[in-house]
Amino acid sequence: NTYTWCWNEAFRLSNLPNRLKREDLIGLMGTPIDKIIEAVAPEMREEDRSVFQSLIKKIEEENEPHMGGILYPYVKEGIRKLSEKYPLMLLSNCEKGGLAIFMNFTGLTPYFTDNICYGDTNLQKSGNLHILQKRNNIEYPVYIGDTDGDSQQSQIANIPFFFVRYGFGHTEKYTEAFDNFKELTEYFINIDNK
Repeated sequence: NTYTWCWNEAFRLSNLPNRLKREDLIGLMGTPIDKIIEAVAPEMREEDRSVFQSLIKKIEEENEPHMGGILYPYVKEGIRKLSEKYPLMLLSNCEKGGLAIFMNFTGLTPYFTDNICYGDTNLQKSGNLHILQKRNNIEYPVYIGDTDGDSQQSQIANIPFFFVRYGFGHTEKYTEAFDNFKELTEYFINIDNK
């Protein structure tokens, strides 16, 4: 996992003994980076956290464009089909520029009309959902996510939440849930625009 490698490289370069496994980070996906640092390195002094965060960002910017990641099955085909019917936007708690790296690596850039990161605004996802909704004049937005944090942020933003069970987390609060991306794609392709 590229993300895990980047974190471990930051620990190594900082001469810290911490080492993470993919499983250590999975439950923290969707969490702002400063909160992840608190969770995985609680012993780190407050004044050292921003330096460490900057180091992670630098390592990610240098390595993610060529290390990338693996998309779930049918995501590329599904995104292409959905983009023919809906304006698609990406939202993440990643650092500024993280979504651009992801979209470029996966070849998905042409299918998204907008994106926003925690690193762009330092706002939680509910605030960034409102920014995307306003600047794209979206009357009936929906939010698709994979964690309980996503569900909570969607509730705060008063936007319907659609849950992908195959992702990083669990939640019991959603409008509809899907077991794979093909199922999600077919659901949205076959409903009337509202």
